[in-house]
Amino acid sequence: MKLTKNQLQFIINNDVEQIVLYLRQDYGYSIIDAFGCIYNSEIYQKLTDTNTGLYLQSPDYIYDYLKEEIK
Repeated sequence: MKLTKNQLQFIINNDVEQIVLYLRQDYGYSIIDAFGCIYNSEIYQKLTDTNTGLYLQSPDYIYDYLKEEIK
């Protein structure tokens, strides 16, 4: 089944929303800093590239990669 553009964006937005919560809890980031951290990361580039399939993974899985990138 092929996802529509809207469905894909919905999945990505939900992943980002969950990861923002994790960043706020784990690192004490403000909401602005958390979104900035995600949107300026290599992981976000991979998340939005449908060829990687990363958008199919759970927010927890994606967050683990983001934490490695933050280090």
